[in-house]
Amino acid sequence: MSRCSPEKVMTEQDVRGQQDQGGDEEGTPRFHVDEGWKESVAEERQRLREQEQPQKQPSQKQAEQTGAGHPDGADLRVFLAGLYTQTLMYLGEVENPMTKKVEQNLPEAQYLIDTIDMLRQKTQGNLSAEEEQYVGNLLHDLRMRYVGAVDRSAAGGKEPAEEKEKGQ
Repeated sequence: MSRCSPEKVMTEQDVRGQQDQGGDEEGTPRFHVDEGWKESVAEERQRLREQEQPQKQPSQKQAEQTGAGHPDGADLRVFLAGLYTQTLMYLGEVENPMTKKVEQNLPEAQYLIDTIDMLRQKTQGNLSAEEEQYVGNLLHDLRMRYVGAVDRSAAGGKEPAEEKEKGQ
């Protein structure tokens, strides 16, 4: 059951007629329909977005264009840092995030060190001086840690995790 009576319901055509006439017979004020409201809302939103964005410095804009320093951009140092962390995990120096255990797998650690060295050789002449120094320092550190892990393994009678699995 509808509470509105048919004589009180106005159609769009009735409203337009009232607009043109300046109101209805009872003295109701004339309606004004703003046809451009969507455009004004879009302009206001754009203006607010521009105010909210911090002013970017030229170095930030340049870094975004090249992808350097950007979280989603490719960066050699970030890639190598990932390999470095994996190598530390296989050397038994950090916890494996999957097993929550400290495990040692020296053959896998050696493979990753060799992979980083291969990348250094393949990119030689294409790296900045800073990147070359980073790769060199990273390799030196990993090689020293590898030698220490091998010495500890030999002295403590520990076998790499891979060999333990084969023996069982």
